[in-house]
Order: sequence, then structure tokens, then C-alpha cells
Amino acid sequence: MEITTNIPDYFTVKHYKQFSVLKSLDDMEQKLHVIQVLTGESMETVLKWPVPFIIQLYAKLNELIGGVEPEFYPIIEWEGKQYGYRPMHKMLLDEYIDLDMLVKDTDRNINDILAILYRPITKNKLPNGNFTLKNTVKVLQGQIDNGFNYYEIEKYDNTIREERSPQYDSFPASMALGALGFFLDSKLSLLKSTAFYFPQWESVMNEVKNKSSKIKRALARTTVGYISSTNLLKVPSYNSQAINV
Repeated sequence: MEITTNIPDYFTVKHYKQFSVLKSLDDMEQKLHVIQVLTGESMETVLKWPVPFIIQLYAKLNELIGGVEPEFYPIIEWEGKQYGYRPMHKMLLDEYIDLDMLVKDTDRNINDILAILYRPITKNKLPNGNFTLKNTVKVLQGQIDNGFNYYEIEKYDNTIREERSPQYDSFPASMALGALGFFLDSKLSLLKSTAFYFPQWESVMNEVKNKSSKIKRALARTTVGYISSTNLLKVPSYNSQAINV
């Protein structure tokens, strides 16, 4: 009997959120949940598959997850529109406060976080550059000093953020984790620079460090060691792969 199923081309934000329940499941439940999430098949269908097929399929899904590492790109083109990353030194207080609250539960709020960090570009002063396709997202290639100064993005509006949030389900998890990690590292740098004047922020700094480490190990954590996660456990560099800042 020939069995066919779908394996996604890349690991999405939606997949990442669905993996958050793994820590509450036992060994077999976790494996079945991974298969269900990434193939889109029902439990009833999965339970009717032969064991050898399950073993081979699970190995392929592990390869898909194991190949994901955080990536950061300040300028992207997604679904026909250009988006720019909002760096901390350009954030207004309202967007920073909302973002700071949302990162307290990244598994639940990752869509809204992305809707703040990546917003449509309204003014672009960048020279013409080449875009390379990576998992349905085009990323700008080339080196530009102080790249954040070459574009402006849409004014922050939390109502628009909430409306746009669901579309980030299809966003590559690697880029989502990279953008989130870049923000957390930037926040940590800011806290370090002000700690001399505000010693009581030491506890806040420690909290940010823990959160940053948690994000950098996110995929390895969600699979609870069932995948080969050597690459994911390396602390990645969140320097831009497209623009030097």
C-alpha cells in the first residue's frame, strides 16, 4: 500500500506556536503531535499508518526542524510588499511599551510581536539591490552602512497591529526568532548602558538575559531533545546578514 502525505517546505510561525504544548506531553504523544502539526493529518489518519513509514516520516520532519536557525534581515519583501524592521533606537514609547509587554509570553504573542517589528515601508532611500528568495520571503542582499536610516516604516497603530497579526502565521520561524532575538539583544544593551544610573534594573537585565537565551534555544526546547539540535543550541549572531548596522 502506497502512503503519501505532505511535508512543509519550511517551519512557520504557526508550527512554532503549535509546538508550545509539547512539554506537557509524554514521549509518544510528542512524536504524534509533531507529525500531526507538520503534515496537517488527523490523528485518526496517522494511527492507521505502518510503523516503518512513521519512523521514516519522523526522521524527515526532524531534518526540517533541525535545519532552522535564527536569521535576521532588516528589509524583506513578503507577499508583494516591502517590510522594514523597527530598531529600538527609532521606537516611540507606545510601540516599545506594547512590545515589552508582549515578549513576556513569546509563544502566545509572536504574531503581534512581528506585527510591531516588521511593518510596511512607506519611504525607501535604499539604492537598487538584489532580493533573494528564502522560504517565500525575499531578503535584500548587499552591504549598506547604517541601513536603518535608509527607510521609514508605517506609523505604529495597535489596532492595525491586531488586524495584521494573523497573517504572520505563514512567516518563516527562523526569521521570526532572528528578529525577536535582535530586539532582546538590543534591549539588553540598552539596560546595560543605563544600569550605572539605575542599579535596581539589575534584576530586569537578568530577566532579559534569560528570555534571550530562551528564544535562542526555542526550537530545541519545543522538541524536548527528540531532534538532533546541535546547531540550534549554538548561540547565534544576530548581526544583520543583509545590512551592517
